[in-house]
Amino acid sequence: MQAASSFVVEPVGLVVESLPRPLDFAQLFGNANPVELEIGMGKGTFLMDQAIARPETNFFGIEWANWFYRYASDRMRRHQLKNVHTIRADANFFLREFVTDASLSVLHIYFPDPWPKARQQKRRTVQESFVPVIHRVLKPGGEIRVVTDHKGYWEESIEPTIKGSGLTLIDYARPGTASEGETVGTNFERKYIKEGRPFYSIAARKD
Repeated sequence: MQAASSFVVEPVGLVVESLPRPLDFAQLFGNANPVELEIGMGKGTFLMDQAIARPETNFFGIEWANWFYRYASDRMRRHQLKNVHTIRADANFFLREFVTDASLSVLHIYFPDPWPKARQQKRRTVQESFVPVIHRVLKPGGEIRVVTDHKGYWEESIEPTIKGSGLTLIDYARPGTASEGETVGTNFERKYIKEGRPFYSIAARKD
């Protein structure tokens, strides 16, 4: 395992190969503030708005698509945000290898890829096999919040997984940075609102 003092923190965007396993968020951010992690940050709109609005909270964004990762990371850099970091990585791999037990206050998953074809569905992030990961990474009192526009993904996987996770269901609270009529405030959501798509949301807490 790499020594904790050996990794180099790049501005905003991090390189997986340079990080210690596990990752020390307090060392990374330089403080012990709560950490909220978003899986699939896209262009980073939600992450950036939250980081600006809540400087007392640390935010971490994961994105696999290189173009989106680079775009989002550059936005954070240009806004000179000190309480947000991003990484290009597979979310399941990153959570398993780098995120320590009980280290996250909130896990955000908004408009994840639905992988609608039967042969693809094993790639879905929110499914039964993901439940132990949720329990491990969330702090006591920590929350998971999920929103999707895909009815099939919602009915087949997201809703039954979260309801059967052993977590306590709570009301989904619209983030304060979301505009009127928005559920989350992401680029994908704004696009889907124009298309008239319905949204499905759920939130749960680890007691």
